[in-house]
Amino acid sequence: MTEVLKIENLHKSFGDLNVLNGIDLSVAKGDTIVILGASGSGKSTLLRCVNFMEIPSSGRIVLQGKPVGTEKADGINYPEKELTGLRARVGMVFQHFNLFPHMNVKQNVMEGPRTVLKCNQAECARRAEEYLDKVGLGWKAEAFPSQLSGGQQQRVAIARALAMEPEIMLFDEATSALDPELVGEVLETMKELADEGMTMLIVTHELGFAYTVADRVLFLADGKILEQGDPEKVLIHPQQEGTKNFLRGHGSFRLPEPVLD
Repeated sequence: MTEVLKIENLHKSFGDLNVLNGIDLSVAKGDTIVILGASGSGKSTLLRCVNFMEIPSSGRIVLQGKPVGTEKADGINYPEKELTGLRARVGMVFQHFNLFPHMNVKQNVMEGPRTVLKCNQAECARRAEEYLDKVGLGWKAEAFPSQLSGGQQQRVAIARALAMEPEIMLFDEATSALDPELVGEVLETMKELADEGMTMLIVTHELGFAYTVADRVLFLADGKILEQGDPEKVLIHPQQEGTKNFLRGHGSFRLPEPVLD
């Protein structure tokens, strides 16, 4: 499989606080990787380093075979122009939707292609319509964010990220701000993207979703990958005590129903 993303010995510190302590990860095209860990384990910081919302303290990030930044004698230099181009290729969906309240749904989705990619009006509109249809919200194109449920707003945020046609999608606790009854619709949208072969890194506490959708599950602790493997290995038969304690704290989760002949 084609390697889309490679992370090599990634470290990130904030002053004296070491948040990431040597992350190595290879992500192939079409992989769905779910990242688990307790609060403060470095999950969100890892995603923010991948799209350079946070600049790594050391280590390399390689996207589509090309290292990001230029190596200098005193470290790696990251020109802002290069990072702007990279962020257009790495989509990110956050816990909070951050839609523009004064724009309708279609205008929100058009904004990125218009301002960053300099697409013409017709192309921006085409992308908005396509990706709103993909998340099941084409019928809400003229609505404003205040007229949508939280789940619908998050699906618009996913459409907005997809409209940039990124090479990889990052989801940082995309359902944690939603009421429980709205979580399912967002997870279903994410599952459909996985089924279609979108390359994704997902931080979530939805263990049933992780078991059903992930190709690989990573468990982070103290800024390191403590354990990784397929969902059965990590979620059902974990080897590390830290993973076991985390899973005990989250109780049981519903496994997929067996398929009956």
